Amino acid sequence: MKNRVHRFLPRTGRCNYKCRHCFMSAPHAAQGEPSWEQLMTMLDAFQRCGIHNLNLTGGEPMFRRDFWELVDEIHKRGMVVPTLYSNGLLITDAFLDELDKRHMRLAIQFSFDGVGHHDWMRGVPGAERIVVDALKHCRDRGIPTSVSMVVCRESVGSIRESVNLMASLGVRSMKVGNASPQGEWKNEPEHYLTQAELYEAFLEYIPHYFEDGKPLTLGLEGFFLYDTDMEKLAALHEKNIQETDFPKALMCGHVRREMYISPKGNVLPCMSIVGGPIEEQFPNMLETPLEDILDRDSLYMDIVNFRISDFMEHNPECQECEYRTACCGGCRAIAVRDHPTDYLAKDLIACEYFKGGWKEKKDAVLKSIGEL
Repeated sequence: MKNRVHRFLPRTGRCNYKCRHCFMSAPHAAQGEPSWEQLMTMLDAFQRCGIHNLNLTGGEPMFRRDFWELVDEIHKRGMVVPTLYSNGLLITDAFLDELDKRHMRLAIQFSFDGVGHHDWMRGVPGAERIVVDALKHCRDRGIPTSVSMVVCRESVGSIRESVNLMASLGVRSMKVGNASPQGEWKNEPEHYLTQAELYEAFLEYIPHYFEDGKPLTLGLEGFFLYDTDMEKLAALHEKNIQETDFPKALMCGHVRREMYISPKGNVLPCMSIVGGPIEEQFPNMLETPLEDILDRDSLYMDIVNFRISDFMEHNPECQECEYRTACCGGCRAIAVRDHPTDYLAKDLIACEYFKGGWKEKKDAVLKSIGEL
C-alpha cells in the first residue's frame, strides 16, 4: 500500500468565502480545523507509510496562518506538494514569490462557477475578478492551472463563455459538474439541475466546444471528456470492461491512487464523501495509526479491494442489465450520495446516462459534427 501517487491533506474545514453550494459546509466550518499537533501527527504517519505527494485542499488551505510553516514541514519530511486547491483570493504575486523561494513547481486548481455568476455562487463581491487576476498571475509566472466549475440552474447557460475565458487565461484543463444536493444546498433543491437538464445543457454545448477549436481539455461530469494533449474523446461513465474480467477488475481505481483525509482525520476514498452520513463509518487516522488502517481490515481497505464482481453479487438486478459491461456499477461516491450507508449501491446517475438514452443522444450529436 506504500508509495501511492497522491494523498489529499485538507488542512482546514474553514474558508474565507461563503459559497452557496459548498458540499462540506465550509462557510459554517462544519468540519472544523485540525490543530497544528494533529497535522504533525498526520505528516508523521504519511512519512512512516512511505507517502511522498500531498495535495493541499480545504476549505481554503491558505486560510490558516501557519500555511508556510506546514509546507516547510512537508518538505522537511522529504514530501512534495504537487497540487494546491484554491478559490484564488490569496494567490498573489507575493504568494508566488514564496513558491519561488522554496523552488516549488506545483499546479493550482481553481474554482470558477461561471461568467457573471461566480460572485453570487461564492458569496463574495468581486470574487470573479479576483480569480481571473489570480489566473493571470499564474499564467504570467508559468504556473500550470486547472479549473473546476459547478453549474446550477442560474449559471448553466454560461458554460461556453466560461470555458473560453478560462482558455484565454492559460488554463490547461477544466471540469464541469452539477451542484450537489448536500451541504449548504441540501435543503434548497430549487437551485440544482436534474440530471436530464444537465445532460441537455451538455448536448447543447458540445458542438460549440469543437466549433471554438477545443480550447482546453474538458470534462463534462462523467458525460464527456476530450483530452487535447492526446486528442482523445472519452466518457468516464463508459468503463467497458469485459464480464469475464469482473472478478479481477477493481470497483474503483481512483482509491488505489489517491486518498482523502478529512479535516476530522477520517480516511476516505474520495473528497466528495466528506460530510455525508457514511463518513463516520470510516477509520480515523488521529485515533488509529494510518499503517494499521492500511494493513488491517477496515471499511477503507474493503473499498480499496472491492471488485466489480462484488458489486454484481450485491446488486443481482444489475447482472441482467444490458449495460453492465459498459457501466460496471458506476461511481462509488455518487452511489453513497443517494444510498448513504451502502458503498456497493447502484450509481443512479450512471443508470440515467445509459438507460435514459443519453449516450446514444451524445453519440448522435458527435456524429452530426463529424467527431465520431
